Amino acid sequence: MTPKPFMVSFALAALTLSTTFCLQPDQQKVLLVSFDGFRWDYLYKVPTPHFHHVLKYGAHVKQVTNVFITKTYPNHYSLVTGLFAENHGIVANDMFDPILNKSFSLDHMNIYDSEFWEEATPIWITNQRAGHTSGAAMWPGTDVKIHDSFPTYYLPYNQSVSFEDRVAKIIEWFTSKDPINFGLLYWEEPDDTGHSVGPDSPLMGPVISDIDHKLGYLIKMLKKAKLWNNVNLIITSDHGMTQCSKERVIELDQYVDKDHYTLIDQSPVAAILPKEGKFDEVYEALAEAHPNLTVYKKEEIPEKWHYKYNDRIQPIVAVADEGWYILQNKSDDFLLGNHGYDNALAEMHPIFLAHGPAFRKNVTKEAMNSTDLYPLLCHLLNITAMPHNGSFRNVQDLLNSATPKAIPYTQSTTPLLSSEKPGECEQEESYPYFIGISLGSIIVIVFSVVFIKHLIHSQVPALQYMQVEIAQPLLQA
Repeated sequence: MTPKPFMVSFALAALTLSTTFCLQPDQQKVLLVSFDGFRWDYLYKVPTPHFHHVLKYGAHVKQVTNVFITKTYPNHYSLVTGLFAENHGIVANDMFDPILNKSFSLDHMNIYDSEFWEEATPIWITNQRAGHTSGAAMWPGTDVKIHDSFPTYYLPYNQSVSFEDRVAKIIEWFTSKDPINFGLLYWEEPDDTGHSVGPDSPLMGPVISDIDHKLGYLIKMLKKAKLWNNVNLIITSDHGMTQCSKERVIELDQYVDKDHYTLIDQSPVAAILPKEGKFDEVYEALAEAHPNLTVYKKEEIPEKWHYKYNDRIQPIVAVADEGWYILQNKSDDFLLGNHGYDNALAEMHPIFLAHGPAFRKNVTKEAMNSTDLYPLLCHLLNITAMPHNGSFRNVQDLLNSATPKAIPYTQSTTPLLSSEKPGECEQEESYPYFIGISLGSIIVIVFSVVFIKHLIHSQVPALQYMQVEIAQPLLQA
């Protein structure tokens, strides 16, 4: 009969192995904040002590390359999906889908039409499918029912809700009985003022200072709630801003009959839908119209922009040079500051700062892509990422070495049209899982060897005694 102490030891070893397989690293809490239109160099235009406090005690990326086109909705959706605009489907602030035969515009309630958003799965849904809770204060798209889901907690968009009230909700959700592990917070400035006066205006200084005060208020509230040292705070934006001038205007009416096309999206990337039978006429009229306007047939759009493989991208796309403005005629609205230009331009680039237990202190990195944020978020939240166009390896060096590694994503079965498929991105290994397997296996092997050795030794006397009994009759014979 097997001795009880060794049965207990063997059981403990097996339990150790099963526990090792099941252990997951402590989940990180994350708060993602976007200050719309905060260009990377606004940090240095006026004193920004609170931003620089985060710089000193956290991580900073100097150059963040966002996605084309460099507008609000495409880039905010890229931040939370890790996808280029052609893959997540929010290709502009104003769109027309010829398959759905529907329009999408920030000026109308049709932005809440779920069908426009469901070519991708935003991170708050993935987080909730993993059994966690999310909270969103005005982040674009979070008040839309996507794949039959809203964030666990969210505020319907209302620009009149103050920053302080938005922060209060975020704090409430992080400290509730069923706390969120992931929060999203959005503020409209400095984008609104940047459009009105232009980024080079002295009037931008007070706005940037006010945003720094708002960041200070957020830090103060996080400290008051005892969250500052426990939450990973990521501060970013969707795009930058460039100065425009009425001296740099391209009037389409000077070159093409407005009755021959529909202007779906406007400056600085004009999405043009020719009327039936008018494609060649419209394209030829615009192709050489202005030295500061480059006109593409959809299939000729440069691959570097990842902006052609989607039905919502129109047959003709006209792109203005930086600082130039496209209007149908001068009676249209004109803005002194604008964005949407080539995402390689420095003035289109946003900011990226991070502070918290997962991040290294006082570290600066030269460059990343905005699509890299998504795998970083999944890594911090310890959730399985959907296919994406980002790379966790591009941002891994921002993190402490003790930070839990990401769970690999599962390849989607949904076909995507991008020239650079999300499936081509690397899958991040879950190293704690493999370490756990190794340690558990070693423990079981050691206990097994000891157990078997003891079992053999405990049976040797009985075997010897039995052999004697069997041998005696033969000897007597």
